[in-house]
Amino acid sequence: MNMRTSLFAFLLVLVTGQAKAQLLPHQALDSVRTFYSLERALLVPDSVYRLDLSRKKLREVPEAVRQLKNLNALDLGRNKLKELPAWMNELQYLQEFYAGRNKFTKIPNVVCQWKHLRRLDLHQNRIEGLPACIGNLKELYSLNLWSNDLGDFPDEISGMKALRFLDLRVIQFSQKEMDRISSLLPSTRIFFSQPCNCGE
Repeated sequence: MNMRTSLFAFLLVLVTGQAKAQLLPHQALDSVRTFYSLERALLVPDSVYRLDLSRKKLREVPEAVRQLKNLNALDLGRNKLKELPAWMNELQYLQEFYAGRNKFTKIPNVVCQWKHLRRLDLHQNRIEGLPACIGNLKELYSLNLWSNDLGDFPDEISGMKALRFLDLRVIQFSQKEMDRISSLLPSTRIFFSQPCNCGE
């Protein structure tokens, strides 16, 4: 009787669409529907894996995003964001996060808590340095920091063992600092602009 009850409960979960949140395989994530309207996404929150809220003139992340427990990819690019709320650490299945062309001066700590993050794009912000916790992103494959104000690269970035692409163009580095960053990430293809004479 207990087994039948458990089976019935499992089937009921599937029928009502309340299945557990899940981490999608990379290939599946590339083919799921992208929602461009938060209002429409909230009509079927458990079915939303990819959400694009770029170009919405957002100054803060709508708290309603918190309801999208299955979110695997989020695009907040071309807004006016300066920070991310702490509740975003609940989006534990995020694999892709895009927030280029905002007003960040630092990488929010919540980003370091997305353990499954594979792609992080923060190009054209005002980020001045990387937090040590970024080394916790063990699955990060691609990091785009093109055109920021970066001056601080902690040794902990060596923890990003899966990183294969790092875009650091349009940022001034001395040759010595470029060599140091490269030595910390020996398996990563790093894109630099020409070295400057700064810091020599």
